[in-house]
Amino acid sequence: MSRDVVVYRVRREREQIRLDTVWVCDRTDNRAVRIGNEEWVPIENLGEGHVANRTLEHLQIAGSWVLATQNGEQDEAGCFRYQVSSCNGPSNTLVLANAALGLAGSVAGIRDYVDELSAGGYVKTPTKAWTRTLLSPRGAVAWLEEAGSGSATRTSLHGCLARVAHRRVGCAARTYAEGAIEPGSVGLSGSTLTWMLGGRVQTALL
Repeated sequence: MSRDVVVYRVRREREQIRLDTVWVCDRTDNRAVRIGNEEWVPIENLGEGHVANRTLEHLQIAGSWVLATQNGEQDEAGCFRYQVSSCNGPSNTLVLANAALGLAGSVAGIRDYVDELSAGGYVKTPTKAWTRTLLSPRGAVAWLEEAGSGSATRTSLHGCLARVAHRRVGCAARTYAEGAIEPGSVGLSGSTLTWMLGGRVQTALL
């Protein structure tokens, strides 16, 4: 909740599955738009309790803009049943909404890992992860992305300025830097992105 925006959820239950839709609402116009959803399914063999199947995380509010990460589900049952050689892990989508306009859309998407079939079963291989996401009141968005793992880890910095087209919020993402970017050095003010690379401060206008 902020001075301009209210975030709320609407819950319904279906066959022991709890489903929440998450909405953002502009305080002035009382205009609401759905930004994401969450789902909890029963824990097998326990008879009680639920485990999250889809979640909405890392919610940020800046002015009328709201940014969050929508985590999706993984079809493990289908992968194991058909013994496919690799299986995609949960999806992550950066979702962006403008409460004043009552519009929302997606900015970027990644997969956390891939389950690869080996002699001992499935082994999780990390693919990509967002280590930092930022939002400004002008609708500018930036995110720091890591790919791979261990000594093969690659870091890249992406960003964009939100636009509205065909009644949806969109963002033409660009890559602004790659290399040993210091996560704590990444900043976003208005539409100006700053970061530290090789001991030097870098800037870009989104």
